[in-house]
Amino acid sequence: MLLYSHIWEGLLKLVSLIGLVLLAVFLKLDQHIPSVPLMIGIVGVIWAIVYRQWLSILSSWLYAHLSLRTNVSFHEAKTLRKLFQLDVSGKWVPVRDIKKLPDNERHDAVLQALERFGAGRKAMLL
Repeated sequence: MLLYSHIWEGLLKLVSLIGLVLLAVFLKLDQHIPSVPLMIGIVGVIWAIVYRQWLSILSSWLYAHLSLRTNVSFHEAKTLRKLFQLDVSGKWVPVRDIKKLPDNERHDAVLQALERFGAGRKAMLL
């Protein structure tokens, strides 16, 4: 089951997971690693590292830019992961109301939401 909080996170997770599986098939890892569960574990760990380090930031940036129509930097998107992704309890903070604000107020509203809700949240690993 693929857990996600918004469409951009779900799409990036799905595309990156499929891409890694196709890469494993292309590199013929099944011939180099005799155990299928071990191969699945290796691909899963690589995917988790890649997603957590880079793709989760990109998904937060895409959500801010395309869904909320807010101009945030990649550095801000890295901190906004706490707000935009599921936390360890499987919940996330919906911030759709920010789209209703005037364009010049959205950036500050997103950062205020992060201050208000993000302090006690721990983003889910995957």
